[in-house]
Amino acid sequence: MHPIAKSTRTLPFGRRGAHRGRRWRLGLAVLLLVGVLAAQGCGAGNDSATQVSKETNQGTGTLKVLAYDKTGAKPTKQYRIAYLAECISNPYCETRLKGIQAAAKKYGFEFKVFDANFNPQTQLRQVQDAVAQGFDGYVFAPVAAAPGCAMWKRFLKPTGKPVVTLDIPMCNDADYTPGVAATVTMVRQAYFNAHVDNAFRHCKSPCKVAAIGGFTGSDLFTVWERAIEQGKAKYPNVKVVSDQPANFDPRVALRVIGDALRAHPDLDVVISPWDDMTRGAEQAIVAAGKKPGKDVRIYSTGATKVGLQRVKQGAWNETSIFLPFEESYYAAVALMMALEGKPVNAYVNEAEMPAVTKLGSIHVTKQNAAKFRPNY
Repeated sequence: MHPIAKSTRTLPFGRRGAHRGRRWRLGLAVLLLVGVLAAQGCGAGNDSATQVSKETNQGTGTLKVLAYDKTGAKPTKQYRIAYLAECISNPYCETRLKGIQAAAKKYGFEFKVFDANFNPQTQLRQVQDAVAQGFDGYVFAPVAAAPGCAMWKRFLKPTGKPVVTLDIPMCNDADYTPGVAATVTMVRQAYFNAHVDNAFRHCKSPCKVAAIGGFTGSDLFTVWERAIEQGKAKYPNVKVVSDQPANFDPRVALRVIGDALRAHPDLDVVISPWDDMTRGAEQAIVAAGKKPGKDVRIYSTGATKVGLQRVKQGAWNETSIFLPFEESYYAAVALMMALEGKPVNAYVNEAEMPAVTKLGSIHVTKQNAAKFRPNY
């Protein structure tokens, strides 16, 4: 990880850059542009499809891609695919690029990267360009769920070529979107709910919590806030005394948590959805003369190399796992399966990948940290 002074390149996946706030504002125009398309079904509720996906596909997608990859089956031809990425220029997205490169080496396909750089309007143009270039299939990481759904329905789906989505669910689906060859992701509502619940359940007596999140108005911030609200309802001992965006930036987190500690010097817990941002929170706790991990417990997300080190040292109590390499690697595997006539047609849950199942939890703690090997 880069030091705080260079934190603009150390933020997470598909929503992982300090510049994203500007990009989101730039993307408002495209959100209006795709509004008509969204009305065709992307922005409308899809509860029945989501429920079917939960009941029929849970676990099967992950098992299928893992089993297929173990066979080492070689494709019947060399395929050309488009990697429609929301980013490639921060640690998470760089690691995800390595994942698709590893899959290309194993399965012999060619791929072209389209980097939207967190801008929905740029991604809309790139989707149209990719369709015009006639690729055999598409690995699609939406910048945001609603415009991503519109792009898929309006441009990618009509090609008749398989599309695998990754990073965030779209079309108001909790996980798998019916019609795509697979959806591969870790980060969804259930994931953040589990992370927040894990932190809150440790409040055996009344405790005060400060939460920091990403950019206001982004998909991730909305999901994060929902997780906090459901956690508050389930754990009455918890009082969230500060809940502020920190823009995935450790410098902002330093200020926000510093303010929270001045207003509430008896603060017990800090929760965060990204390890690099959490570094700023830890620094604020130290500056307040308190011991992180003991006086103020810290629950983070990312399971990066830096995060794992902090957990091992006892400065953080937990960091939940992200798997950027596996995310793109198995998205590519799922696309190869579809191109070879064996589509997954299901949700591929990264929480069911060996890196997690061997640990037995998405939560990395001091007790199990030695069993986990972060790759970014």
